[in-house]
Amino acid sequence: MGSIGRTARQPTLRGTRSLVASALALTGLSLLLFTAPAEAQGTGYLVPAPGPKDIQKTPRYDCETPDAPLISLDVKSKYRQDDTARATIDEEAEEAYSEAVEPLRNYVKALVKIANAYVRSEPRNIAASSCALAWLDGWAKAHALTDMRTRQASHNQGQAVGGIAMAYLQIRDAPGLPDDRKKRVEAWLDRLGHQVMDAMNGNDGVSSRNNHRYWNGLSAIAAGIAAGDETLIRWGADSARVGIRQITRDGTLPLELERAKRARDYHLFAAEPLVATAELARTQGIDLYAENDKALSRLVNRVVGSAVDPSFFETATGSRQEPYPGDGTVPGSRIAWLEIYQSRFPSPQAEALLQSKRPVASSGIGGNTTLLFKGKD
Repeated sequence: MGSIGRTARQPTLRGTRSLVASALALTGLSLLLFTAPAEAQGTGYLVPAPGPKDIQKTPRYDCETPDAPLISLDVKSKYRQDDTARATIDEEAEEAYSEAVEPLRNYVKALVKIANAYVRSEPRNIAASSCALAWLDGWAKAHALTDMRTRQASHNQGQAVGGIAMAYLQIRDAPGLPDDRKKRVEAWLDRLGHQVMDAMNGNDGVSSRNNHRYWNGLSAIAAGIAAGDETLIRWGADSARVGIRQITRDGTLPLELERAKRARDYHLFAAEPLVATAELARTQGIDLYAENDKALSRLVNRVVGSAVDPSFFETATGSRQEPYPGDGTVPGSRIAWLEIYQSRFPSPQAEALLQSKRPVASSGIGGNTTLLFKGKD
């Protein structure tokens, strides 16, 4: 991937189910009107340093040792290659894929839980922040995730780096963290951010314009904020714009509609990095929420309206939408990003969808978003 050019760190950041189904079914999409922006009740991703009186006097945290760092990844897609919609899973390929990416998933999931534990603690438990930094530094010293050997591996990297960087942003300003460790972690995140950017810049396929691009953009902007790298910040915001500019008047993303029976789920999946990127961009003085005539609100309206009733996507694609496992309702991890949007643009319909699922969390966007953006879970 070559050496990484790193800009100087910026001194400051610019700006710091049944009842649900009935309610949503009775409320037309035209009534999903979002009110004026509201200030988030939680702290968001950029958790400020606590005051001297807001730190536990005898902080303790049971910090486990992470598994060996995952440096290389060589994996292929889990979808059947003869399915142009990439909607049918190849069971044999899925088994190999899941086994290969499990160490990465486990690491990110555990890491964000540790960072969330620090945010949740009142007064702040700096032992939790030290634990999170130790997890990050261990992978940074090993140059983890720097050897992606397939395009699919690069996609996995693009989906993971953002969650890792957002875990770091949550604990970065905790007092007493060793500067040398923080600098090493920031340099590692910067390197990974450039890798996800370079991998996508060299991609001229559909994935350079669909959800893969948005996830890489989220990773880039999160790593860029962590490392003070304006190039990554700008590229991350521009990657979200690639998706925002495609959002139609009916709130759909044409490339995600092509996923046939998984179109609804892929709209939820694509909304996740777009909204999280918009929130990070907001801290940098970039208002992606307003772009393309507030296109993100159209996308949010569409997926909120379709979470319970998928008929729109079934008509649009001519395919019965894949039901969600378990009780058939959308899992909380798929709408964790909605907590972010609800904190800015509250609506009763989004609130009804979130209420039965809270707390909602997704490791790819920093973990427990109910905690981070609502202020409690």
